[in-house]
Amino acid sequence: MAVRNQSGMPLTPDDLNDLDKQIVEYLATEGRASPTLFMRAEDIDTSRQWVSSRFTRLAEHDHIRDLYETGIYELVEDPRKVSDE
Repeated sequence: MAVRNQSGMPLTPDDLNDLDKQIVEYLATEGRASPTLFMRAEDIDTSRQWVSSRFTRLAEHDHIRDLYETGIYELVEDPRKVSDE
């Protein structure tokens, strides 16, 4: 079950940690990935649970989405770019 963003607010660039930025950059260039694929491709040296929690957080804020609840994510809105709204 997908968890939805309670606040309705997108993340700002200041809200992102280094791993969030790396995930967004990877999805922006590669298109789609699971947390495990991302970890293998980027040689991430942290727990899969931590990586998955970062994917979930980005999805909660509608920056990435889990395609058909398969665990494969794609970028929807880049949080590194500040909106003029």
